[in-house]
Parts: sequence; structure tokens; C-alpha cells
Amino acid sequence: MMQHARAPVHATAAPPRPTRGQHGISSNNRFTPVCEHADQEIGTTASRRTRRGDFLRAATWAITQRLHPKAGDTTLRVARDLAARLNADGHVAYCRDTMFKRLGISRRTLERHIAVLRELGLLVWALHGTRANTRPAGSGEWAGTATIYAAVVPRAWDDALGHRVSGHGYHARHIGFTEQGRQLAIADARRRTRPSHRRDTPSCKTNHPRPKAEMGGKKNNTSAPRSARPRSRRRHEVPEPYRASTSQAAHAVSVAAWIRPRVPWTQGEGLRRLAFALRPWIATGLSAADIAADLSVWRVPRRPASPASVIMARWSEFADQDQPAPTCGQREEPADAVPPNTAFLEAMETVRTRLHSLYPPAEPEPDPPGFVIRDRILASLAAADRARHARTAEQCLTFAEWEAVCDARERAPW
Repeated sequence: MMQHARAPVHATAAPPRPTRGQHGISSNNRFTPVCEHADQEIGTTASRRTRRGDFLRAATWAITQRLHPKAGDTTLRVARDLAARLNADGHVAYCRDTMFKRLGISRRTLERHIAVLRELGLLVWALHGTRANTRPAGSGEWAGTATIYAAVVPRAWDDALGHRVSGHGYHARHIGFTEQGRQLAIADARRRTRPSHRRDTPSCKTNHPRPKAEMGGKKNNTSAPRSARPRSRRRHEVPEPYRASTSQAAHAVSVAAWIRPRVPWTQGEGLRRLAFALRPWIATGLSAADIAADLSVWRVPRRPASPASVIMARWSEFADQDQPAPTCGQREEPADAVPPNTAFLEAMETVRTRLHSLYPPAEPEPDPPGFVIRDRILASLAAADRARHARTAEQCLTFAEWEAVCDARERAPW
């Protein structure tokens, strides 16, 4: 898709000129196509601006009513491809070089059906593309400006559906319905919201076994025995080592928030899932620093698919062996080991004293509460959203990024 360097993507439409582009229904009740290119501009068209839904309905109506002799199924496919790429302003980039390949038609066929949509009053030019190079001189690259179309609907479609329209041309607005149009709108809404009653073929149905009737008594009107009341489904119960109260769960989240940035292979896991997997380890009395030290020496892939599953599987191995999880500072000595002599113990004590004097133990950082971590995350996400929504057209690398920014601004409540 060709980028825009000097020309704005969403050009402000000029005020409509009602003296030109007066297309509609001819004297013989036939639609008059808009054949002049001068009447297919955003400032001279008699059609009004629209969005994706009305554009597709108007295109379907115009093709089914055979308002143009060259309109057909391919024209509707082209209209659907354009509608899928419309932005919040109802504008779409032509992208001819990729569009005809995506639709599986020739370039000439695409150009012919785009012209049919313009003659039907469904497309108008918002910006004409040029072959002027927008790349810096001497860069060895070339990129021209793209053609931008605006989706519109003709006045004949509004008259056929009983729409009340205020204004003329591109800036006209749909303000209500006539009595006949109201009935058509209600019928169309009911038809679109009606659930589809799908019927399976006989081969898909299953003959379930039925209980036999009890033949006790003299009456021939017997009923099948009532089945027992279905038992209520029990909710999934959390295993014993992972159960925790509200305060314990909040503490586990704070511990996981402290561990995750310090253990690289756990950084791909969500905070709550990681806290859930660490609950048994926290219940043993290990601190956050001890757990981080243990996790750092595990032999796991650099980026496991689910770090929480790795931690839970390792805890299951310890549980199956009926052994407590390894803790820092606890080493099991073999039964036949020779105890160290006095000289060795004195030398080790001297080394420990020197190490403590050179590197005093650092106090562990206090664990911030869970609501503080949540507020920090929400504040950072909000700042990132504001920065992304405040981008201009020059700061966007592609036309799709600028479309996403415009859509976000359109949906924003402020």
C-alpha cells in the first residue's frame, strides 16, 4: 500500500455544490447512473456519506435491482472488500495492486467494477492518487500517494427505503423514517434478528433408549417410571496445597510480583497464574528471595510455554516422593560421611566472618501490597494508551496504524 507523505490521509470534504451531481430516479422510474467523473467527487456528489452497514445494504440493493447493466456478483465482492477496510470516517484506500490479487480477478476487471460502484453513486473520490515520489531524494525508493475513496449511498436508495434526509450531497444526514420506511425498517430488523431454526438430518439424530413402562394394575394407560432427579454438578474444587484465604492469595500475588522480574524464565506467565502455582512454596515458609534463588537454579527451557505448569509439576514430584520441598540452607548429609575436624570448622567460620564483613547481608525488600501493584500497572497501561491515541498521521508508519488511531478516537467517550 502506498503511503502518504505530503497529502493528508483524511482530507476534509469541501462544501457540497448542489448545482452538479443531481442523479436520482429518471422520468421513466429508472435509476440514472453517474457517468461524469466531475460528479464523482466528494464535493460534487449527490450521495450522502455512510458507514459500513448501510454501504453494504445499499450495494446489495443496487445490484439486486439491476440499476446498472454491468453490476453483478463480482461487484458485490469488490464492495465487501472495500467495506471490510473502511475506517471510522467512511474512507478506504484503494490498494489496487494488492486488491485484485486478494480477490482473484484481473486488474482490469477490478478497475471496471470500481467504476461501476462510482456510477451507482456508492463510491466517490476523497483523494486522487499521484505518481509523485514521496520518498527522500537519493534514497533509491519510490512510493506515490494512494487513492482514497469515500463510501456513500445514493438518494434513490433513501427514497426506496423511506429515509428522511436532511441536507444535500456528501454532508446530508439521515434524520428519520417515513411511515412506509418505518414499517420496512421494523421488518428488516426482525428478519435480521430472527434465530435460525436448524434441523438436523435423520442421520444426525440418535435413538436414545427409553425406559419400559410398568404393566402393574388393570389400567392400560401406564406411564414410564420417572428418572431420578439429576444431581447438581459440583464445582471444581481447588487441591489442598493450593487453597488460600483472601489475604494469603493477595500475599502470593505480591510474592509473585517480586519473583517474576528476577527469574527470567517466569516472565512469560501471568501474575495471578504464577501466584497460584507458588502457593505451596509460600506455605512452607520460604521467603520471596529463597523461592527466587531456588527457581533460578532449575533446569528448564529458556522460555517455557507455561512456567506455572512447570512449577506445579515440580511440586507434584516432591509430593509423590513424600519429601518436603528443598529449602535454602538445608542439605542432607549421607549417613556414612566423616564429620569435619575442628581445624576445618574454625577455618570455615573465619571465612564466613570475613565474607559478612565485606558483604553484609542486604535486607529483603518489603513486599508491596497487591492493590499498589495493580494501580501501577493500570497507570502504565493508561499512559501507553494516551500516548498511542495522541499520535499524528506523520508519526504512523502505515495507513493501517492511522486507521486504528482514528477508530480509537471515534470510540472514545471523551
